Amino acid sequence: MKVKTVAFCALIAISMHVNVTAQDKMDNQELIFPAENIASTDSNTGEVHLSLLKESGNTMITHFRFSPGSRNFWHYHPNAEQTLLVLDGEGFYQEEGEEKRVIKKGDVIVSKADVRHWNGATPDKPLICMTVTEHSVDGHVVQLRAVTDEEYGALAGSGSKAVMCAKSPMSADGIIRLSKVEVDPAYLDEYLKFATEVGEISLRTEAGVLTMYAVQEKGNPCNITILETYASQEAYRSHIATAHFQKYKQGTLHMVKNLRLLDQTELNSSNKVVNYIR
Repeated sequence: MKVKTVAFCALIAISMHVNVTAQDKMDNQELIFPAENIASTDSNTGEVHLSLLKESGNTMITHFRFSPGSRNFWHYHPNAEQTLLVLDGEGFYQEEGEEKRVIKKGDVIVSKADVRHWNGATPDKPLICMTVTEHSVDGHVVQLRAVTDEEYGALAGSGSKAVMCAKSPMSADGIIRLSKVEVDPAYLDEYLKFATEVGEISLRTEAGVLTMYAVQEKGNPCNITILETYASQEAYRSHIATAHFQKYKQGTLHMVKNLRLLDQTELNSSNKVVNYIR
């Protein structure tokens, strides 16, 4: 059956099984220090790995690997300074009221006590860094809110168009799914706006979201099928916890008449679905 491609998803250019590129080859085996634990999605967006190297005495030292597109939440350190040491890769750092700036290997950033800030990787490169935080009787950190996609997006004043971040390779527990959505005709145009936004942001900022390809039935445009692929179960859990997915989910609950999530098995692993944003 012929289908009409939904406007936001003429997406065909990064392989579902992406080869690990030179800038993203810094996995745990090649790191100077370990980053063995997955950071909580309660205070991070995207895939962030960390290891606590020291927490005794007057300081806490933590080693991080931010995957492309990932970042922590806005936060501050009560009555305590934190020093951020960039070991490799490329990222963003921003303090409240200041413009976001790019940080690279060799940069040292000191966050003053009680100053709200965030940091993370750029869309196409990981960020490897270490933080040294003074201990405080008030706790070492106060988490605030997620960094919005608008805050994370293109650099202020750059005028550059956002690009899709580098993608994680498909793992053994990756997900291939067809989402069958029946939309109330009264809300179709509004639904497509929500779907356009979440599809574009997810592909642009989430390393673990590999495919979002949506089509409408030609004879019944309210019936929408979305091919979704995720690099891993953890990538999917991270995706559904993001602010942009929650905005889509909560904003369209009353618009969707029926939803079926049908997990699939590929027939030929040599044929790959690819995506692009244009």
